[in-house]
Amino acid sequence: MQKQLELFNSHLPTKTRCCDDFDVDNKVRYIEKAIKKRYLQPNDFNSRQWLVYDIDRATCPDEIREDKLAPEPTIFVSNPKNSHAHLFYLLKTPVHQNANSSQKAIQFASAIDCGLAMKLDADLGYAGLLAKNALHRDWEVLHSVPTAYELHELAEYVDTSLLNNLAKKPLEYGLGRNCIMFDDLRSWSYKAIRQGYPAFEQWYNAVLQRAEMINSRFEQPLQFNELKHIAKSVAKWTNQHFSAQGFAEWQSNNGKRSGIARAKQSEDKRIQA
Repeated sequence: MQKQLELFNSHLPTKTRCCDDFDVDNKVRYIEKAIKKRYLQPNDFNSRQWLVYDIDRATCPDEIREDKLAPEPTIFVSNPKNSHAHLFYLLKTPVHQNANSSQKAIQFASAIDCGLAMKLDADLGYAGLLAKNALHRDWEVLHSVPTAYELHELAEYVDTSLLNNLAKKPLEYGLGRNCIMFDDLRSWSYKAIRQGYPAFEQWYNAVLQRAEMINSRFEQPLQFNELKHIAKSVAKWTNQHFSAQGFAEWQSNNGKRSGIARAKQSEDKRIQA
């Protein structure tokens, strides 16, 4: 399993949340110390390069491959005491999660993430952040394939109709929550910032407060640090792209384009007549 462990170790963030006990020492540390903990967060807050699934029952690689007909995970990390496991799928192309990211890409990844969770019969209540550290002696790494996947390769294992439905309306699972958070927060921010165009710090606090309101609707809320990152990303983007002067210019240009279009329509009707 040396290749799997090397692959895992080489695709971890430089700083990450980790702990031995969720309620005692759960905090962010540099990776040199984080890899000594039982649990760690394999993804950073700005992107998702690992899709992680919590199998909250006794399982093994044969069940995943032969019974579930699911893709073989990059790393299969098992608890030797009860055979519960975390399955890690490494993405060749990480999915970035900020205001400048392609929302279609995030929605597609969200649909695959949720579709795979259903196919694996994984725990849909799993927050997808802290996972069993494959490098820790308390866990056992079982047979898996040390390879990375493109999203479209994983999509082949998920029902197409399910993918279409999930892309239209993401579920509150994994990346689905990020899609809902970004969409709701961005839509609100485009209108809200025009109510006075406040200074950035004041604006960021308002966006963060709105993000907390959206997050409170989720059965499994996003962690506060991840929430802050999303709020800051949206606040920075809207602050950079929206201003009183810019909005006035947009209205003026849009009004001119509308006037030209109306004039052309009138001219076309006159010629037809």
